[in-house]
This record gives sequence, C-alpha cells and structure tokens, in this order.
Amino acid sequence: MTPRTPNYRTLRLLCANGAGMFGFLLAYVLGRDPVLAVATGAVVAAIGYAASSAVVEYARG
Repeated sequence: MTPRTPNYRTLRLLCANGAGMFGFLLAYVLGRDPVLAVATGAVVAAIGYAASSAVVEYARG
C-alpha cells in the first residue's frame, strides 16, 4: 500500500476544528464560570489529542 500524504483540505478542516474548539472554550470563559472552562479545556485537549493522533496514523498509511 502506498503512503498517503495529507492535502490542504485536511489541514483546513483541522484548522476549522481547532477554531471551533477555541470558540467553544471562549464561550465558557466569557460565561464567568472558570471551573467549567478548565474542565472544558481538558475535554477539548483530549479530543484534540485523539484527533491529531488519528490524523498522524492516517498520514503514515
């Protein structure tokens, strides 16, 4: 099987996903609930880590 290389569409989707996660976290910070914002940050970090691991594995082929 030949290795796949990521294209610009993949990069754009990842950037859009990151921006959406940042906006979600910012909404909680502006909501004046720092405990919930920290918890949300941890969840978002876990989702981002899992997503980036999957993308790396896909790119490796």
